[in-house]
Amino acid sequence: MLKAMVKRALNKDDDKLLIAKTLQRLDQKDASKSRANLADDEALEWLKPRVLIKPDDQDFVPEAELDEEVGRILTTINPQWVPVEVAYHYGQGKFIMKPKPAFGKAYPLYVYQGTAIRKDSDEAKAQIAAGYGMVGFDDAGPKRAKVKKAAAEEEEEEEPEAEPPPVEEAKPEADTTLEEGPAEEEVPEAAEPPPEPDVQDEQEVANEEVQEPEPEPEEKPETVEEEVIVVKPRVRKLANQFNFCERAALTYNFPRRSVETQTVPPPRANFGSTALQCIIFDFYQEDYARKMREKEEEKPKRLRKKKEKHAKSAQQIHDEHLAQRIREAWAILERLVNQNIYDDIAQDYRYWDDPSDEFREGMGSLLPLWRFQFEPMRSHAVCDMQWNPHYQDLFAVAYGSLDFTKQQKEGCVCLYSIKNPAYPEYAVITESPIICIDVYTETPYLICVGCYDGNVCVYNAQLSLESSYQYKSDSVRDKHSNIVWEVRWGARLIDGEASFFSVSGDGRVVQWAVMPGELRATTIIELRAPAAPVPGPDGTLIAVNSCGSCICFHPEKADIFLVGTEDGAIHTCSLKYNRSYVRSCQAHHMPVYRINYNYFNNSIYASCSGDWRVKIWEDGREEPLFMFELGSPVGDVKWAPYSSTVFAACTADGKVYVFDLNVNKYRPICVQAVVSKKTKKLTRLDFNPKLPVIVCGDTKGTCHVLKLSPNLRVMVKPPKKALSTDQRTLQIMKLDKLLTLVRDPPFTPGVVDEKFEDD
Repeated sequence: MLKAMVKRALNKDDDKLLIAKTLQRLDQKDASKSRANLADDEALEWLKPRVLIKPDDQDFVPEAELDEEVGRILTTINPQWVPVEVAYHYGQGKFIMKPKPAFGKAYPLYVYQGTAIRKDSDEAKAQIAAGYGMVGFDDAGPKRAKVKKAAAEEEEEEEPEAEPPPVEEAKPEADTTLEEGPAEEEVPEAAEPPPEPDVQDEQEVANEEVQEPEPEPEEKPETVEEEVIVVKPRVRKLANQFNFCERAALTYNFPRRSVETQTVPPPRANFGSTALQCIIFDFYQEDYARKMREKEEEKPKRLRKKKEKHAKSAQQIHDEHLAQRIREAWAILERLVNQNIYDDIAQDYRYWDDPSDEFREGMGSLLPLWRFQFEPMRSHAVCDMQWNPHYQDLFAVAYGSLDFTKQQKEGCVCLYSIKNPAYPEYAVITESPIICIDVYTETPYLICVGCYDGNVCVYNAQLSLESSYQYKSDSVRDKHSNIVWEVRWGARLIDGEASFFSVSGDGRVVQWAVMPGELRATTIIELRAPAAPVPGPDGTLIAVNSCGSCICFHPEKADIFLVGTEDGAIHTCSLKYNRSYVRSCQAHHMPVYRINYNYFNNSIYASCSGDWRVKIWEDGREEPLFMFELGSPVGDVKWAPYSSTVFAACTADGKVYVFDLNVNKYRPICVQAVVSKKTKKLTRLDFNPKLPVIVCGDTKGTCHVLKLSPNLRVMVKPPKKALSTDQRTLQIMKLDKLLTLVRDPPFTPGVVDEKFEDD
């Protein structure tokens, strides 16, 4: 500042040598004044040095160690890694080593997470759009300031030197010029505030510094042009998604220390039990109930509250039990009343036999007893029926429709008892007509049915009617796509689950496993038609399936079964070989409606068809042993459980035919019209396994119970030499004697030629 004042005080015409000497003296004076001596000067307080405070207990580090560069070396040894880690195994009762983590063939020794991201990445573009990475100004960079300079300074800067000074004096002059620059630059640096100074404040500070050293305030400098300092922009760095800041530090690895602890082992005890099927079944039931409770708990509270409102109280449960007891008492009372009403029929059923059989040998009759009918099912047909194997007075009936032009929308499963002909003991209305039914022999309260819509269901007669079916195949993926024509219970699976089989019009025989809470389907065999493959829409040849109509299992060999088709063929199939048939024959010319094995000889079976014929077959023969034409489509045929040579058939003209091959091999021994052929047709019949009665069903939903006359149930008398022979053995001997008469004699080559040679 003194130099500037001297320059302003002197005129331009003064001697330049005097100016040089004066400036040299001022420079020597400034050099003698050090920064340390400026501490007491209040005016130059901004030049005070910054003294670092050193603590008293600071260690002394020589300069050589401070200048030494310490590098970080990556090694494969991890001081924090535990080579052997153990854990207590409660099963073995000892400590075992934990397996070491594996990373394939490579093991990461050092992992460093970087903080830089690429500018062309999606994350960088998102941050730039948010304002990061834009051009800005930082306090560490140069400032944009406008400084007004006096006219004298501008003239001195622009005025060229007239005479070069001497060599001795040129050096200080050069030093002076060099020192002027920093002096002018230090002023804005020292005067700027730390946090982002404003440009206007910098201009005011610069004006004050310029105006302070003026000795004559009345003299005003001329206006000068503004000087613009070039500002270098600074770009803010892009931050990664975690907003990390790069830091480097050298940490100290703490020494390892072994820590051990010992706990008391939990109490143990030896437990042993036998896993019976009943225990496993109970466990599955409990597990299924628990899962159902968890599903209910997962539902929203609003739904649970609604269900809680409908939850039954203790009083309601008591009322239901009381109502059940009253219902049972009323059922017993109803039976008593009906037995009094139908007392004459009950007496005939128990004691009456047709006396005319004594005068007509080889002929019999059927005595009508009861008629069972469920009022809501008057327009439905009896599609199937079966006597219960354990309760001799109970039989099951399936209501549906066999007239496909007027198909019903619903069906029914009923259980009738001859003790109460007025009303069924059990009745359930179904969503689809029922076509077939079968009662499980092991558990007679389980009933499987086949529906018109392709579903199969299992009903539990012990449950209340509110539960309806217990199992249904509507959610099974491999269920039938056509009418289920017949269902039959089969042998239990290896795991003990019950199973049944079904045959449908889609040409498949399916095995259904009754699992806890669901049905599982397995396709046993697909019935192939003898026709040639048909080309599909894309030209691919598609095999034509044959429609199955009935199924019958071998009484002894559980893996052998017969399947009847709508084209009249009967196929012998096996569960162990499902690629093709074991044997096949063209039995009829129209659909085969029923196949039934003989109770006394497992190689003999009967079949009926819509071609009006009933045929008796033997396994291994292509031709039937007996053939009977009844003049009307035959709906069902059944062997008698008490005789090996008696069977019955029902036809569409309302008649029941009873044959006894031991009495007459060509004609029936009983033909009786049960219903009028103009209004009704007989569909199914079945023999009672213990009582001398049969039941027939018609197309109007009525079940007729008929009693066999004595000539239709004649027992075999044992020979005098073998009076202790049981009745079953006698029946087998009777059938074998009959078969020897109708079988073709074995052909021996050369026998006929020898006979002619002897003649």
